[in-house]
Amino acid sequence: MAPDNSTLFGETYRVALRPPTLLVQQAIELNKQFESATARQIGLNGTDMAALGEVMMSGPLSPTELARRLQVSTAGVTTIVDRLESTGHVSRAQHPTDRRAVLVTPTPESVERAVRTLIPVAQAIDGALDDFTPEEQELIRRYLEAVTARQAAAIPDA
Repeated sequence: MAPDNSTLFGETYRVALRPPTLLVQQAIELNKQFESATARQIGLNGTDMAALGEVMMSGPLSPTELARRLQVSTAGVTTIVDRLESTGHVSRAQHPTDRRAVLVTPTPESVERAVRTLIPVAQAIDGALDDFTPEEQELIRRYLEAVTARQAAAIPDA
């Protein structure tokens, strides 16, 4: 196996990585590019897109919880939510059980736009599995499960 040239802080290192590992890295990079292009397409920056993704995937969130997830200050998240609200992507609603609290909720129009954009891509990616036998799919699942577990384990505790 030929070593791959990787650049880190301007220095080139030769790292021997097998083709599946390189393809996982490429898939991660392509996903970042897709997310960035999608954000630009709907007029958002990366931070706003990340915030919108959080409320779409998790449902309504308090600004404090959203700030924690994005690792920004509560003042910073207020600015983010203000931008998302002004562009019609989210709304603020009173918490159903705490009259003093607010929840950030994606608008139905924003959810519909995300579904139209993301579902076809997810289905196309999922369709790639049709080229493999059930046994091969099981091996792919096991490999990706191990990759995600190791990636998760490498995240430093906050």
